[in-house]
Amino acid sequence: MQLFSQVQKRFLDEIKGKMPVNVAFADVLANDLNISNDSAYRRIRGDTFLSFQECMILCNKYNVSLDSLFVNASNYVMFSYRGIDYESYGYDTYFKSVVENLEALKRFEVKEMLYGAKDVPLFYLFMFDKLAAFKLFFWMSNIHHFPEYENMVFDEKLISKETLRLAKKVWESYINVPSTEIWSEETIVVTLKQIEYMYDSGRITSRDVAIGLLEEFKAVLLHIQKQAEKGYKFPFEKDNEVNKENIFNLYYNEILISDTTIYFQMEDKSMAFLGHNVMNILTTTDELFCRHTYKILNNIIRSSTLISVVAEKVRNTFFLKLINKTNDCIKRIETNN
Repeated sequence: MQLFSQVQKRFLDEIKGKMPVNVAFADVLANDLNISNDSAYRRIRGDTFLSFQECMILCNKYNVSLDSLFVNASNYVMFSYRGIDYESYGYDTYFKSVVENLEALKRFEVKEMLYGAKDVPLFYLFMFDKLAAFKLFFWMSNIHHFPEYENMVFDEKLISKETLRLAKKVWESYINVPSTEIWSEETIVVTLKQIEYMYDSGRITSRDVAIGLLEEFKAVLLHIQKQAEKGYKFPFEKDNEVNKENIFNLYYNEILISDTTIYFQMEDKSMAFLGHNVMNILTTTDELFCRHTYKILNNIIRSSTLISVVAEKVRNTFFLKLINKTNDCIKRIETNN
């Protein structure tokens, strides 16, 4: 019986992970299964087992495989999956879900966000419309192969105003969430290589456009450096609008960060996000997995150098290296005939 209870808990945790973190799960479950709130709580606690029909209702509504009920609970972690797809899950829907997560996190009194950055966190890439349009174009054409973008030459007008508006909303929501980020010198390499590749392959036909993208990227880095100096997040070129609740901790790690990992702590609840295939996200509220994720991220932090507010020399040296890498990329494009 204990095993069944554990399996049911994991199954319901996966369902819960597909909902905004601020909803009353028992209320939603009661409504979905047409049962009382008391009956819903008994199922959540494991006092009452879900019927086969109830499992099917939840599986169909939340797109969860029934197979997940029949595995060994001791070594199985269930994830919800946000995978961008041309036909069923586009970028607008994806951005709305990211904003929902960030806005929900913001409402908690006690909250924490840890971000291990293999690539520059996408929030920053949406500060400027041109850079945002480029990243979206690259992902749509080279990663997800949206038909209308394949083999097209980059033009920021190809990205809809609504998609760019939602991307900007992601950035604006992130500003208002306290966070700790871990960067290495390799964190910026992906974006630099993408711009250079698209120029070299003729997908960016104008040298001025390529250099303009790199200049915007450099402005992003300088903004992050200012945030690190002050220890808070704020809108671009509005450091007089600092909200001191939006603490920004930045750590420099000399070892390459192997993957993008994000951890949310919301009072007594936790959630882990894993980057998958560039833009897609695996999410879990599995207690053991979240604890392990938190532990690993903190182990990385302990082997890193805090460069926000303190360690001015290390901070300036780190960002100078990032700026120099960007300038080197600009020079290569300028001299490319």
